[in-house]
Amino acid sequence: MLNYHRNGTGQALVMQHGFYGGGGYFAHQAAALGHMYDVIAPDLPGFAGSNAVDAVSTIEALSIAQVGLLDELGIDKFHLLGHSMGGMVALQTALDHPDRVQKLVLYATNSSGNLQGRFETFDETKARVRAEGVDAVARKVTATWFAEYERAPMFQFCLSAGAGAARAAIEGALEAFQKWDVSHRLHELQMPVLVISGDKDRSYSVDGLVQLTKGIENAELCLLPGGAHCVHLEQSDVFNSVLARFFSKR
Repeated sequence: MLNYHRNGTGQALVMQHGFYGGGGYFAHQAAALGHMYDVIAPDLPGFAGSNAVDAVSTIEALSIAQVGLLDELGIDKFHLLGHSMGGMVALQTALDHPDRVQKLVLYATNSSGNLQGRFETFDETKARVRAEGVDAVARKVTATWFAEYERAPMFQFCLSAGAGAARAAIEGALEAFQKWDVSHRLHELQMPVLVISGDKDRSYSVDGLVQLTKGIENAELCLLPGGAHCVHLEQSDVFNSVLARFFSKR
């Protein structure tokens, strides 16, 4: 069973972490929204608290693991937020289980693993992991998620939340990115969708976020000025307010 973080009561709200992340970095969202929602933040196979779970190398397999945890917890219908790689997992889940996902938040992500605006190529990241080790590269990658890099107040918190990732999980994720693309299926999404990120994201370009939004019938786009890839930590209050408005809107 995957490790997971849980807080609150009410309608289930699943928050899925991304590459080199962990469910613990949604602690501020869980605290702010727990009075309205049952916030569940899984650690994906091989990541953070699930580092002893066998790693996988496809987005589809990550989605299956996510859905499997929810089945074990007896959760049928839920709101779903996915960040970065977790947004890919969330999008795959929403496409494969549209009857279960009530509202979808695609946070700093895309419908394809071909990230032309990323700060470095996936092959470069893989080479650095092999040369420098998982922990050293985690620090460098995590720094790029903040507008102020390592000077950001929440940098160390974010780094700690994702600690413990297995090398097999990192390499599997890098492989998964390069063979995943569901852009041709975006028209299938019928639930309300929010696309959100900071406008200084170095991993996913603003142009890509705009294209993602345009490809989904019921999608709206929110760009938070001055925020980067982890704007949920840089501007937690604003980010949480946007989520609360989106999930409560009829």
